[in-house]
Amino acid sequence: MSPQARLTVLFASAGHFLHHVLTGVFLTLAVILERVWEKPYAEIIPLWTVGAMMVGLGAPAAGWLADRFGHARMMAVFYLGIGASAVAAGMVSGPSGMAVALGAVGLFGAIYHPVGMAWVSMAAPIAIRGRIMGWLGIAGSIGVALAAVIAGGLAEVAGWRAALIVPGLVTIAGGVLLVLAIAGGRVAAAPAHTVTAAPGTATAPDNRAPMGVLVVLAVTFSLGSVVYAAFSTALPKWLSDSLGLDAGEAAQLGFVVGATLLAGSVGQLVGGRLADRLPFKWLYVATFALKLLPLAVAGALGGPAAVVAAAVIGFTFDMSAPVENLLLARYSSGRRRGLAFGMKFAMGFAAAPLGVNLVAWAYADGAGGAGVLFAILAGLTVVMLSAALLLPREAASSARAVPAPAE
Repeated sequence: MSPQARLTVLFASAGHFLHHVLTGVFLTLAVILERVWEKPYAEIIPLWTVGAMMVGLGAPAAGWLADRFGHARMMAVFYLGIGASAVAAGMVSGPSGMAVALGAVGLFGAIYHPVGMAWVSMAAPIAIRGRIMGWLGIAGSIGVALAAVIAGGLAEVAGWRAALIVPGLVTIAGGVLLVLAIAGGRVAAAPAHTVTAAPGTATAPDNRAPMGVLVVLAVTFSLGSVVYAAFSTALPKWLSDSLGLDAGEAAQLGFVVGATLLAGSVGQLVGGRLADRLPFKWLYVATFALKLLPLAVAGALGGPAAVVAAAVIGFTFDMSAPVENLLLARYSSGRRRGLAFGMKFAMGFAAAPLGVNLVAWAYADGAGGAGVLFAILAGLTVVMLSAALLLPREAASSARAVPAPAE
């Protein structure tokens, strides 16, 4: 791999990690801000709604801009913009300012997935592209897992503002380094349409899916985003209640949430390896089936059992990510692969605020809390499982013929 490609992978992996840290810290801080602002959790967690929505709505525009101005340049905008927005969020005086700052975090966060994934897929040698994209997905999963650890640890050591300002400053520093690398020619800044294929690479076939397949994938992508957003949003509150932790034990809560998600991130590697051996359809169906039972019983669990259930649920989410992306690559046009992935992320992130608000509703007075929330998520999983069963059958060998980026 060339030095330029190595730097591209490095900046993209760090960006994936930081994206999930900066879009995840508030979910743990919301538990702390209950005490600081003396407001109920059901009023604080919706402050992330606009930010979560912007992550999705901005994705197609981010991909369009990257095609014209270069993926590296747009990644620099991502680093500097989301970092500055996080710093601003750490300086607000109340809920209104926090909502605005988190909206900016979401807006700049929209850049990463449609731009960063395409950036690496173009830079990575085709012989090791799948492996590199798999590890890129792991970087994001680690960011998801450590967001709670970083938020809880910094909040306990230096106050809740530090949990936003410190990672924001680190991200800005990364953006400055990327700008210097682009200026020095160590990272190519050419727009996607000017990049020529490397020797030995092959263009993916122009597979066009029947409309029914696209509808099925749209259903599973959208509902999957709602379920994941609700699960990840509620996780700190659910485990805090299950383990009897209070707002003064932020570091312990962050550690438990982070360790739970980190254990689940192994699913990225397992899903990718199994996709090399099994038909995508049945592996995709299996990820929903494995998720169903722990979701159905999660609301009734407490103590360590809740932590185990959370790890299993997180494992199934991460396991489905590479399979889902391989399915999308299998059934999307080769000439519009980037647009297909951009629309997937837009669809998913646009649906995510429904999950955030579902948590706020479930934890409102008299709504039922975790028991009602997880019952609804189990019901949505049944719908996704049923939809996935409608995908056409395919042989594992034909499925493996089309390489695709992993989330």
